[in-house]
Amino acid sequence: MSIRLIRLVLVAIFSGLAALPLYAEAIVARAQFATDVIDREPIDDIGKVVKVEYGAIQRVYFFTDLRDMSGSKVSHHWTLDGEDMAEVSFEIGGDRWRVWSSKRLMPGFDGKWRVDVVQDGEVIESHSFDYVDDE
Repeated sequence: MSIRLIRLVLVAIFSGLAALPLYAEAIVARAQFATDVIDREPIDDIGKVVKVEYGAIQRVYFFTDLRDMSGSKVSHHWTLDGEDMAEVSFEIGGDRWRVWSSKRLMPGFDGKWRVDVVQDGEVIESHSFDYVDDE
């Protein structure tokens, strides 16, 4: 094989590689509210409405499956009707990292709940549910 042909082949190969991104885009592959997380997986999806059961305390989990965020700091920022309620931070240690946080919802905590997924100080995704009085 001639040197010229080898150079052409190498140029073609490296030109194709140059078109590939240098890094994968960080994404939230899955996010959902659940009644529990077992073996790093949510057991259900509670949907957009949770009903208040007076006399009972309910715990709601927010689960996220994060991709290509290794080395980042990610947090779940919980708000109720726009008021800060909790922030739970995670150090992301791999290219696929599953994390979850939870809130105990008691009577009187009814309203619009939102969880912002924050990566390195920037909101990258938001999910919400309504906690409503069952009367």
